[in-house]
Amino acid sequence: MYNYLLFIHILSAITAVAAVICYPIIMSSARTVGQAKFALSLLEKTAILPKLGGTLLLLTGLAIGFQETYLFRERWYVASIVIFLVILVIFAGLLPAGIKQQLKLLLQTQGDNLPEVYRLSRRRSAWLEVVANLAVFISILLMVFKP
Repeated sequence: MYNYLLFIHILSAITAVAAVICYPIIMSSARTVGQAKFALSLLEKTAILPKLGGTLLLLTGLAIGFQETYLFRERWYVASIVIFLVILVIFAGLLPAGIKQQLKLLLQTQGDNLPEVYRLSRRRSAWLEVVANLAVFISILLMVFKP
């Protein structure tokens, strides 16, 4: 059973992490209102990936911990769960709210130039994406090297 859980855990991590890494790449390419609308709608559609992958990641990680109860005494394991919860808050709550706000701002925009209010909102989202990507990197380091 452990190997099956580990396999699902790794696939879930790939699904969730790929989406997390792609957010800033997709959004950094938007230069016009039309491109930004398309990029934001794409992110809305792909938002299921970090949610689904992240949920499976958490569930399989906890299941592995319940099979190997010593893990709950390991700092790297507990730190990975805490870091994951930070990522979850960002990708399940903060970024979707930012995406909706940015789309709303763009729908009110006339012309093709990105308004300054959108740029400010986008900077906040970009900062959250950097934090989430850093958290993902640290989480992967903890899981691979188990310090």
